[in-house]
Amino acid sequence: MFRNTALSFLFTALAGTAFAQSAVDIGLYQNDGVLEVKVRPEADFNGIFSSLVFSIRWDANSGANLGEVVQEGVEAQYMGVSRSGNVRDAGGFKYMVFAGFGMSSMSSHGVNWRAGEEYTIATIPVTGSAEFELVNDAYTGEVSNNADFYAALGGSDRTGIIYKGLASAEEDGSVVIQPNPNNGQFTFSFNNDTMGDVVVELVNNIGQSVFNDTVRDLEGSYKKEMDLTSHSAGVYYLKIKRGTKTTTHKIVYR
Repeated sequence: MFRNTALSFLFTALAGTAFAQSAVDIGLYQNDGVLEVKVRPEADFNGIFSSLVFSIRWDANSGANLGEVVQEGVEAQYMGVSRSGNVRDAGGFKYMVFAGFGMSSMSSHGVNWRAGEEYTIATIPVTGSAEFELVNDAYTGEVSNNADFYAALGGSDRTGIIYKGLASAEEDGSVVIQPNPNNGQFTFSFNNDTMGDVVVELVNNIGQSVFNDTVRDLEGSYKKEMDLTSHSAGVYYLKIKRGTKTTTHKIVYR
């Protein structure tokens, strides 16, 4: 339904507009009770962002809910995003589908995407506490729902990946895990603003450590590429201890 509608903008989108033949990725963050939906183009672009569809799910028993989409900047002019229907229940989760369409070039609004940079396309206030996730799953993939992530530039499919799907209430904005969920290969990074010892540990869902690193007097950035393909798929937890504070971050290996 969403994709067929998007194709109706094809000729308008292509008229007089040149665009790079590359994908657009999507990520989800949570900061101070607000979800931030970000897109990340693989190439420079300033044409027509013609279509966007994404779905967010969360535990049906959490009591949490999503508010209305907020677009306070120029993004509302070149890509207006809104809810598509009501909250849906399936398989113990709640789902909310969002869709947006654009008909004017981004350059006409003074917007020029740069390759690899993130751009906040919408924010969504949260009530309650839950782990929210951008998903392509069995439910969103059903023909009757047709709610998998989809992005089109100039009327052509440019759907990339969900590079950051999980957004928990305890999310530490300085910790980046990409992609998440993943196929066992991912990268995590964070910044340590105050010099001090840092302990990094990755454990599986039964508490067994699969990676451990202690860095003395770290001030600045830490980055690590991980390969868990020799381990079982499942949920892992990244624990970062900085001084007396420990934060835990969920990683899903599918």
